[in-house]
Amino acid sequence: MFRLLHLADLHLGYHVALPSPLKEEVCRERNGILKKAVDLALDPRMAIDMVVIAGDLFDNHRPEATFVEETIRELARLEAAGIRVVTVPGNHDEITYNDAVYRREAGRWPGILVNAPMPASVAEFTIKGYTCRLVAMAYTGGVTRIDGPLKDFPQAGEGEISLAVFHGSLDWDGGERSLPLDGAALAAAGYDYIALGHIHRGGERRLGKTLACYAGMVAGRGFADPGTGSWTIVTLGDGPARVEGVPAPTRPWQVITVDVTGMGGMEELEAEIKENLTADAITQVRLVGHVGFELDLEVLRVRLENICSYLELADETEGWAPEILDKLAAEPTIRGLFVRRLREKLSHAASPQEAETVNRALMYGLAALKGGGGSCLR
Repeated sequence: MFRLLHLADLHLGYHVALPSPLKEEVCRERNGILKKAVDLALDPRMAIDMVVIAGDLFDNHRPEATFVEETIRELARLEAAGIRVVTVPGNHDEITYNDAVYRREAGRWPGILVNAPMPASVAEFTIKGYTCRLVAMAYTGGVTRIDGPLKDFPQAGEGEISLAVFHGSLDWDGGERSLPLDGAALAAAGYDYIALGHIHRGGERRLGKTLACYAGMVAGRGFADPGTGSWTIVTLGDGPARVEGVPAPTRPWQVITVDVTGMGGMEELEAEIKENLTADAITQVRLVGHVGFELDLEVLRVRLENICSYLELADETEGWAPEILDKLAAEPTIRGLFVRRLREKLSHAASPQEAETVNRALMYGLAALKGGGGSCLR
């Protein structure tokens, strides 16, 4: 057997949208993820023989010089230890441009740097007695021929392990720069393992006898793109390819949804959120449902912000609970008049967007009138 570490979509150099100084701290952590990957591969207990990078190692085709030097230094550590390295350009660090990092640094890039513009057998080598053939490509604007999903792939050979590496979209056509790949054609090619990049959430799929896998983004870059938090390690050479996930030392991005419907007040809400917070996480709490009490997000944030690395509160509630509005509408006050008029507007809203606007106006208006006569908002 031999084992490979499958990496993709590290996006080194990405600038996360966080306030300083946390932004700089998280960026340093993200940019250090390749070193952690190399340390893992060099750990004798992991028995890694090859490292495959399936695109978007960098966040753009012209990364800062410091990232480039650090990356070459880290990959050279693998080569020095006898671990094979394969790098495939992606669509963020695209090889198309004359000033692309992979053109400028091709002469000293450690290992195999793929530059074939169409699927091709780019290398053949021996690992632990196994003959391994590598099929890969690097999308190159103006050269790569895309007319729908790619279907023309070299066939796997007999008596060898066939490994394919692509940065693209499997059975989904997002345009030529997403490099659409035809799953049926890949199944017919008969590879043992297809290392994929481009889909950040990761995932596996069987294509006939072939196992295709997206390694996913290890370290997240936002609440909508939180990362997998794990390394992808593949075992080849003894039966079908096998994939295992190994936890990676990354800071988690956490999204918590809390339904405030039926809650009695801020203390109950605070307790519910506390129960779900992770100490070192970058956290977004989405509040949904109908409100039965006055929400003070700033007070809530101050009470909770020291529990995790970062806390963002998003008010996505749908408005006041109907029973609260009924009580307020019955008041012989300006506030009661305000509620009655806004509810009338709401009942005649011409679209969901207009209803949302009226609902928000109702909430903000009640917050401004909270001292006006009733007890429901106190």
